[in-house]
Amino acid sequence: MSSGAAIGTKGVPRAEREEQIVAEAIAEFAESGYAGASMVEIARRAGISKPLIYQYFGSKDGLFLACLHQVSGGLLARLEDAELEVDDSVASRIYPLRAIFEALDPQPHAWRLLFDPSMPASGEIAVAAREYRTRTTELAASGSTRFLAARGITSPADASALSAVWMGVVDSIVEWWLAHPEESADQMTERCYRLLGAITG
Repeated sequence: MSSGAAIGTKGVPRAEREEQIVAEAIAEFAESGYAGASMVEIARRAGISKPLIYQYFGSKDGLFLACLHQVSGGLLARLEDAELEVDDSVASRIYPLRAIFEALDPQPHAWRLLFDPSMPASGEIAVAAREYRTRTTELAASGSTRFLAARGITSPADASALSAVWMGVVDSIVEWWLAHPEESADQMTERCYRLLGAITG
């Protein structure tokens, strides 16, 4: 958490100030959820006034949406690149995991924004979150389908089940990471590589 010391606004480019606010807001939303997050606390973290946040983002919804776009957009971009590296081997599944760790570093808790149960159930935030989750699931499904097809399994239901298992594994390993903040993205990638190797023999 930042100290909250006033740093003023003059002389700081708007883009830089917005980036700072979003970074602090991501931390607050990740820790407290949409419903529990305080705009006063976000302003304190960023060392600015609360009216300035509203001036830049319009509302709490506008700020949360900016955070969601930054976290999920960056995550999806890395996942899409990682999927290009994946082949039919079990070992290649490390690439999406590495992409997730790198995208979330240095704010691993940002993962929780995408799955925050307290975010609005309708409106622009809900639509954006649903689209990001759908695209993430589609990427997992694509990899699962290719993996099974290489082994002569073509059942869509099997591919769907494997995708669900894979997403559960991803969520679990990220949550483990959140409980062990001393672990770097590189260390997490190496650990997952070892675990996959141990599981597959």
